[in-house]
Amino acid sequence: MFADIIRNANSEKEIYRLLTSYIETVRHSQKSQGRIPEPLTRLPLNGITDVKTRFTQLMVELDKASKSLDDHSCATIKESMHALGVALNRLNILNEQQSKRSH
Repeated sequence: MFADIIRNANSEKEIYRLLTSYIETVRHSQKSQGRIPEPLTRLPLNGITDVKTRFTQLMVELDKASKSLDDHSCATIKESMHALGVALNRLNILNEQQSKRSH
């Protein structure tokens, strides 16, 4: 559901607002669980490079959780990767559209 909302976002600002809301929800829901390392849920987001870095770091965390056979952490991390991946895709599409308009 969250991914669908991001897919339909019409601006970078809207995507970052949605991602911020998502991260706040993750932070709140895992306060006692600590499934995603705190640096990956820090706010504010600092642009597309920051989102890409967090996505890459989530892949590392998924590998660790998978090796530990921690299914719950794997599911949480995969969900976060999906959200960030969809956001990155949408940000790239919007950047391409903006590039075409300015040429």
